[in-house]
Amino acid sequence: MKLLGGLLLTAGFLAGAYVAVAEVDRVDWTYYGLCAGLMIAGMIVLRLARSQEAGAAGQKHEENIRVLERSLESLVAKVAELESSRDDEDQLVMHDRIDAELLDDLNDFVEARESMIPRLGMQNYADIMSPFATGERLLNRAWSASADGYVDEVRKCITQARQELEQARELLAGARP
Repeated sequence: MKLLGGLLLTAGFLAGAYVAVAEVDRVDWTYYGLCAGLMIAGMIVLRLARSQEAGAAGQKHEENIRVLERSLESLVAKVAELESSRDDEDQLVMHDRIDAELLDDLNDFVEARESMIPRLGMQNYADIMSPFATGERLLNRAWSASADGYVDEVRKCITQARQELEQARELLAGARP
């Protein structure tokens, strides 16, 4: 549809330019008017195409916001479950659990995050992404501490990650129109 609109607009413009200069002493206003009508038809078709695209993009952004909400809800619940593991043995294999249980939700959030900007605004995007990114970094740190055998560091990072992800979840919920 955009192609058709562009072609109509371009054809009307070029034909109108030709009609305007075809004869030195006069302009054939009938043909010139037809060319202007062709250009107007092209502009209308282009506007319709843009509004259809905007509607489809708005729907996709709304779906992505729901993905963000589900991802954060799932992450908070799963990290809280990891936090409840108090056994030192659990802490030493925490990196395996982080990989197995959290990566899909983290990836889903990251893939859908750009939809926050058009739906919620740049400031809300920044406000939500700050604690999310901090929580993600803390999970990476917990992963490394687990792989290296630092049990106390794993516990500390998991607790802080849960707090940051909870804050991101609350900010997202509060930013929804």
